[in-house]
Amino acid sequence: MSGTLIARLAGLAEDLRFDNLSSSTVGAAKRAVLDGLGCAIAGTGCPPARLAMGIPVGGAGQATVIGEAQPSTLERAILLNGIMLRYLDMMDVYWAKDVCHPAENITVALAAVESAKGSGRALIEAVVAGYEAQMRLTHLLSLQGMGMHHVSAAGIVAPIVIGSAWRLRTDVVEQAVALSGCKQFTLHALSKGGISMAKAIGYPWSAMQSVLGVRLAEQGFSGPVHFLDWLTTEGPAKASFDAEALQPNATPLIERVSFKQFPVQFELQTPNEVALRLHEQIQGRRISAVRIAVPPITAKRTADANKFHPKNRETADHSLPVTVAMTLLDGKLTAAQFEHDRWAQDDVATLAGRTTVSAEEELALKYPQGRPARVTVVFEDGQSLQEFQDVPYGDVARPLDDIALEKKFLANAASVVGEPRAREIADRVGALENLADITELTRLLAAG
Repeated sequence: MSGTLIARLAGLAEDLRFDNLSSSTVGAAKRAVLDGLGCAIAGTGCPPARLAMGIPVGGAGQATVIGEAQPSTLERAILLNGIMLRYLDMMDVYWAKDVCHPAENITVALAAVESAKGSGRALIEAVVAGYEAQMRLTHLLSLQGMGMHHVSAAGIVAPIVIGSAWRLRTDVVEQAVALSGCKQFTLHALSKGGISMAKAIGYPWSAMQSVLGVRLAEQGFSGPVHFLDWLTTEGPAKASFDAEALQPNATPLIERVSFKQFPVQFELQTPNEVALRLHEQIQGRRISAVRIAVPPITAKRTADANKFHPKNRETADHSLPVTVAMTLLDGKLTAAQFEHDRWAQDDVATLAGRTTVSAEEELALKYPQGRPARVTVVFEDGQSLQEFQDVPYGDVARPLDDIALEKKFLANAASVVGEPRAREIADRVGALENLADITELTRLLAAG
């Protein structure tokens, strides 16, 4: 194995075999899998997945597509399950130089382990390896600083996940990352302005294409293993490079991931938690204005002109004024509201139009760890209410406990597969390390 950044990143997975993992890391992996599967099950049959289902996707190996009766190819399972997981925007989140959603590796790991006829322990290993690689990348360099979207990480991380699941040598994984990673950068325009269905397919599409890189590397095909070194010493990531980011760490970073309570962009968790508290105090009074204060970067990303007048669901769930209006009016913010186009209704549009968003530098001092927000509601009689929150519920500093996480899973999954099967899936995930064959879990995800 060489001493390249890719080799060092791939080498991290070597120390993440099950016997080396602490009980807290295993528990964190099972929490991540439960949450990710709940998001994917809830996204079954979503419009982007329905459209992609009609496209032939070749490949080898067998893996389960959630909600389908017959086994599919590995590539197709990675693509479709990944779309479903991403669609609701309710998966976990982590950030350093960039934000990322490491749960997008769960569907890659599940399909790769199933295709290799692996066990529950193999899934835990692959998930922990994927989280570690992607979360370390956010410390190593800034993809956003290069003008790239964070889903660009898929070309680098997915081969590491697959390599863990398939028990590949580290030198093979290094070549797979080199082949896949250097060609799968995605422009940051993916999430700018009006947002399209491409939001849901960005990571799984690149992850699916990474399978070819892995297979080529298995056959001895070589790649530019120096590409991360070039990016960080001579290329556009030079300014953001942190040479210490790949140093050994006693605790895998999967234990530092945050979970969402609402199906919206990660910076919108706090303002909507605040809006939910305000709804309980409004008591039918007529609102004349809403004022929201957030850090400048949050205002820039979630309150541009497109976000005040969203044309689709993908833009609406990244809109600060629209999501807060929905929460203030309805006292909830759920996937069902988005599926029924609540964001497009007149009363929501009217309240969003009465909303002003201010970017406050003082709040930036608490970002991103705090993601603070202050929401003020002004009534027609001149009275007002105000609430502030610095850390949202679900953040690693204010975590969802196991009961709350299972409640979220059941809320996502039970309406699709029924409560008895949803509880059976939760039980399988809870005993993941004891599953000799991962199909004990995946058969519950299939139709029928």
